[in-house]
Amino acid sequence: MLEGFGSGVAMRGIVRWFEKRGEIPLAPPPGVREYGSLTDDPDRFGGGYSIAGIRGVSFAIEYLDSKGWTSIRTIRCLGIDTRHPASLTAYCHVRDKVSKFRVDRIISIMELRTGRIVTSDEHVTLLAPYLPHEEPEPYLCDLVDFQNATRDGLFALLHLAMIKGRLHDESRDIVLDYLAAEAEAVSAPLPPSELIELWIDNLAPQLDAVVTSVKKLLEDKDRFIRLLPYLLRVVRSNEDFPRPEDALRDLIDEVRTHFRNAPNDTPKPIHATR
Repeated sequence: MLEGFGSGVAMRGIVRWFEKRGEIPLAPPPGVREYGSLTDDPDRFGGGYSIAGIRGVSFAIEYLDSKGWTSIRTIRCLGIDTRHPASLTAYCHVRDKVSKFRVDRIISIMELRTGRIVTSDEHVTLLAPYLPHEEPEPYLCDLVDFQNATRDGLFALLHLAMIKGRLHDESRDIVLDYLAAEAEAVSAPLPPSELIELWIDNLAPQLDAVVTSVKKLLEDKDRFIRLLPYLLRVVRSNEDFPRPEDALRDLIDEVRTHFRNAPNDTPKPIHATR
């Protein structure tokens, strides 16, 4: 890691470029109609999670509250409390606030990208990044190691790929290419493809999590340079991205400024590959 790299004015320029894209909209899965109960549980409240622990996992749930009201809500998971009764702290799209949802009151979980109802095993897999690691299943250890190694670049890619809250097929393929390449570059375990796809199909990281990831990437020149071609490909593949060439020109300018101001380093040539 370069001393001082990713700090100061140059770093803020690239971070600002991502911040201009705004929040990824938390869109309900296709075919899922959200609705809220008449009243919210009085014992549900927000808070109790760490920004550093956010993993970006999102899906829709059918929920039965303590008053017997059912609802369907798209949520962003912020944290999990495994103490009985286990609960999720999550941002609720219907109520536009952070609430707690008891796991034993979740009737079903619908995949964010397709609306498919996931199995109980898939549910555990999705929440694996939040689970304590005293005695995890081996496949979950490998999956979480892979997620930790690739998450920062993935969050940056999704932030550009999901401008309107949907991950389209072409962008999804680029994201999968990046994950495989980055795992190889850092010698991270490569989980089964179905686990990787389940993970990326249920992610919609919020802006503060994306910004945190971008800042981490800028502390490691090699990681950021490996990501850059995929950023360019994702923007150009996304029909929802406004004025892609102008935006990419701005990004390249910020990257060049960043590397030019990094101490004692000669940057590699940066090409706007298609």
